[in-house]
Amino acid sequence: MKPAPLSRYVAGLICASSLISTLLILKLFTSTSHPQVYAGSTLKQKSDGFLKDSKLKVLMHRTGIDFKSLLRTSLEPPICLRGQTLMILVTSAPWHLEQRNAIRSTWGKKDGGNAYSWQVLFLIGHRSELGIPQEFVQEQRAYGDILMGNYADCYRNLTLKVMHGFKWAVDNCEPQFILKTDDDCFVNTDRLPRFLAEHNNFKNNLYAGSLFAQGKRDVIRDPLSKWYVSKEDYREDEYPPYASGIGYVLSEDVVQRILKIAEFIPPVPMEDAYVGILAKEAGISVKSSGRFTKHNVSWRVCNYRYLMVIHHLDTIELQLAQQNMIKARTACSETQEITRWK
Repeated sequence: MKPAPLSRYVAGLICASSLISTLLILKLFTSTSHPQVYAGSTLKQKSDGFLKDSKLKVLMHRTGIDFKSLLRTSLEPPICLRGQTLMILVTSAPWHLEQRNAIRSTWGKKDGGNAYSWQVLFLIGHRSELGIPQEFVQEQRAYGDILMGNYADCYRNLTLKVMHGFKWAVDNCEPQFILKTDDDCFVNTDRLPRFLAEHNNFKNNLYAGSLFAQGKRDVIRDPLSKWYVSKEDYREDEYPPYASGIGYVLSEDVVQRILKIAEFIPPVPMEDAYVGILAKEAGISVKSSGRFTKHNVSWRVCNYRYLMVIHHLDTIELQLAQQNMIKARTACSETQEITRWK
């Protein structure tokens, strides 16, 4: 008998109580197999970039990300070329087939015009004990670009989705850079790989995106909010500086460092804020860049020499952005391209 498809309604039922119950979210987020080591301030590190327990004042028996559990799935994983310039990880949902197909037909489609290798993978969650719905098997056979993790696909598990994507990508593909984005965003794949390879001065220690200003990083303490975080999970009242989840770029060494620390720090439901927490603990500063825009406006063709990620586009707008990206190749002079992150 074929397993029943996972509908949006079923997924919502699986995750609904996580909005009001910290007990459930702890179960979804954590296991009890690792001791938590977290002092609420910057973690000391050894020369190899990992944690230096001896100087920590506070030890709490808590846990961070259980990567072994996240990686457990029976869906055939994607195939990737090791060492490529850029891996683009797109958070999607099981029922977002239209959005995935729109990306596949626009900025996710390679036309042979880029000298630097890149790849797009869609991140989807599905609990392994439920069995893999046939529509995902068929979609993977057709496109080979779905990375499925072992977790319920809902907002409060978005952090698990991104951490799983990071872990799988660095272990299996070793890209020089990773861009995390969402399936309602446009990525300038005509310019970004080249920019990273030729103009980017930060081959290591890179974490860049559109930053949230101070005053907009408050930790939500309302238990009824989907962004709720308890004092136990994060005791500060404001998150450290972090780049918006619409799109941020990390160099491979930064991903490796934050993944190690993620095993020891409890997640929060905002994946972008969590990456900011991990970056702070790893001693990594985030770079603010106007190349990532949170707002979709009527950009001119030559803006596509500069912009790398544009947020909140529907399928028709993606097509228009794709056309403008291609036009910019010949309509705009090379001098109009700014060759720095700002």
